Amino acid sequence: MSSRFTESEWLKEEQYRDESNLRARIELHKRFDTNPEPWHRWVFDRLDCPADADILEIGRGPAELWRQNLDRIPAGWTLTLADLSEGMVEEARRTLGDRASYRVADIQDLPFEDASFDGVIANHMLYHVPDRPRAFGEVARVLRPGGVFYCSTNGSDHLKEIKALYDQGDEPWSWQFRLEDAGAELEQVFVDVQMEPHPGGLAVTEVEPVVAFVNSLACGKEGFEETVRTTIEREGVFRVTKSGGLFRSRKP
Repeated sequence: MSSRFTESEWLKEEQYRDESNLRARIELHKRFDTNPEPWHRWVFDRLDCPADADILEIGRGPAELWRQNLDRIPAGWTLTLADLSEGMVEEARRTLGDRASYRVADIQDLPFEDASFDGVIANHMLYHVPDRPRAFGEVARVLRPGGVFYCSTNGSDHLKEIKALYDQGDEPWSWQFRLEDAGAELEQVFVDVQMEPHPGGLAVTEVEPVVAFVNSLACGKEGFEETVRTTIEREGVFRVTKSGGLFRSRKP
């Protein structure tokens, strides 16, 4: 695994200092996904929590899950949003205001009492965590008995056409916790582990959003923009594979 991809200072001070890098990636998916059901709406539909649930989302970024579902959040849910980055916590606060409480927090050392939450959400962030067994132990600690842990990640083929645009020496995708092996990790701590894939792909018709995506992570290969442009001119679209899904598991 790339050490930078799990290095907390790089994550806090560079990659997720604010929402700009993440926003470039969210916008590519939002505009060109072939699945008509957006990811964050799809995830929200799968949150099976009590009407009066206490819910923690960790590694929350700018609160996109809640931004896209403001009209559907049950009045009885008490939300706590936490992130390693102070900048992301402030972005989340601007999104939800007093509808949630906010903490700067590391999933490997959560600043919450035992059995505080009915549900914990970790949406596309566990591949940034260097000590996932410790993180899972913390999630289990703060969940109430029978509480549910929702976490999402990607498969090995996810965005493989975009991965090919990066220089080998600066390739930012060497993560673990993929769809293919994440379930086995979760089963070390949780029970009733289930995964549901999110179907779809990207059909990109403009070059600039791909350029913004590539630059949000690292430098692309020399001339990668022309590769994308030529493909769109020749085929009318730059097609990108997606492989992602949501795990649902329970604290015994």
